[in-house]
Amino acid sequence: MKHIFKLFLLISFVLNFALAKDVLVVGIENESSRLNPLYDEDHDPALSLLFSGLTKHDENTKVTPDLAKSWEVSKDGLTYTFDLRDDAYWHDGVKFTAQDVKFTIESAKDKKLNAPAIANYEMVKDVEILGDYKIKVTLDTPFPPFLDALSFGVLPKHLLEGKDIATYQFNDNPIGTGPYKFVNWKKGESIEFVANEKFYKSTPKIKKVFLKVVPDANVRLMQLKSGELDAGLIDFSGVQMAKNSKNLNILKFKSADYRALMFNYNNEILKDRDVRVALNYFIDKNDMVKTLLHTHGSVANNPIQNYIQSDKVYEFNPKKGDEILTKAGWKKNKKGIYEKDGKTLSFEIYSFNSDPLRVAMSKVISSELNKYGVDAKAFAKPKTAFKISKVDSFLIGWGSPFDPDFHTYRIFGGFADSDINENGWNYSHYKDAKVDEALKKARSTGDLEERKAYYKEFLDALYENPPYIFIAYLDYNLAYNKNLTGIKTQILGHHGAGFLWNLEEWNFKN
Repeated sequence: MKHIFKLFLLISFVLNFALAKDVLVVGIENESSRLNPLYDEDHDPALSLLFSGLTKHDENTKVTPDLAKSWEVSKDGLTYTFDLRDDAYWHDGVKFTAQDVKFTIESAKDKKLNAPAIANYEMVKDVEILGDYKIKVTLDTPFPPFLDALSFGVLPKHLLEGKDIATYQFNDNPIGTGPYKFVNWKKGESIEFVANEKFYKSTPKIKKVFLKVVPDANVRLMQLKSGELDAGLIDFSGVQMAKNSKNLNILKFKSADYRALMFNYNNEILKDRDVRVALNYFIDKNDMVKTLLHTHGSVANNPIQNYIQSDKVYEFNPKKGDEILTKAGWKKNKKGIYEKDGKTLSFEIYSFNSDPLRVAMSKVISSELNKYGVDAKAFAKPKTAFKISKVDSFLIGWGSPFDPDFHTYRIFGGFADSDINENGWNYSHYKDAKVDEALKKARSTGDLEERKAYYKEFLDALYENPPYIFIAYLDYNLAYNKNLTGIKTQILGHHGAGFLWNLEEWNFKN
């Protein structure tokens, strides 16, 4: 009897969502441990619903005003003066002011707090309040991505001042100025929101939103077809099935999200530049994209292709790879595996078993390398079973659609080695003086042509001393209820971050 009652409740729950035109249920891949922009810059879709930045990005990823109405930047790129909105309120009814902006920036750059966001604020020298709705920020050095960085959510001073932000209850019960208010969080299951009726732009059209945690893309597709979900990103392999569904539409999003095989510099064999260069020549990326992604991705040759192209790319050329290894003293043994000084050219490739595409890519790479004399074994394991920074190699993913500094400085800089910098994303422990110099120069010049020249130097150095085998950029497919309107595309980030960027404009047809 209890089971029948539970089933009845579940059916009622689903039907209520499906029938209610003011309720939206979105399937998401994962959730953060804390609903606080200081600790998750771009992965958690809940943050864009709850929080507003001084700036935001439009459908063309152009920086536009948000909590800041307008701004002026000094000719030397060191001073930013912002005129702020005077009609924004925190979800608890308290009015937003310049005090909140000052508090947020100073928290982000606080070395004691040491939040991941610190990398984008470490150059801030001073924050001066010029009035309730005017503020001036002075930098030590020019930082061209600063306006992009300020799309980061502003935090409420009146709730967080004097608190341990890392552990405070705010992280489980957040208050923002965004289009939706937090209602409830069932961790691992769903997060509930209600429209912010005092939102400074206009009240969101859909009154209630549930972000339902559904890690498996295939399960998301099934729940989209059944009507349990109204929208969600699906795997490309399910696109045709979604198209055949009477109640779903598909919208394709381009992304800056790439997949690559990361080499660990702590592995003596993979630390050898000749080995890494040769391995790049052994992989047919065009065939991998065609076979694994079909029309839902493109070949990746560098980490910032949406910003700048490079004519230096690794084409598929096994003969050249063999020549490099042979010249470096590697010879194939009786088993057909390269060997040198008594050591075979052997290493392990890891991927998360929850990601079918990464698992497939790892297996293809392993198979291809074995074919050409490299003993590469692929392993797919849970995220909790290993540390990315400790394994021989890992099928990694990165990519930001915004300023090129965001997913380069903390990933390829030697100063961002995760062994020495807890906020660094350089899990490969890669070190290259030319790369470091180019990245530092690129983030501190306001001249657009100079920046491009420095990023060209960065890409040249990355080509000469490759830390990865870049494989593919992904496209993302959003499946959604045919009655939904107002959805707009934007170039997405890692894990499809940003697909809810204009959720307040979504609506159901009458």
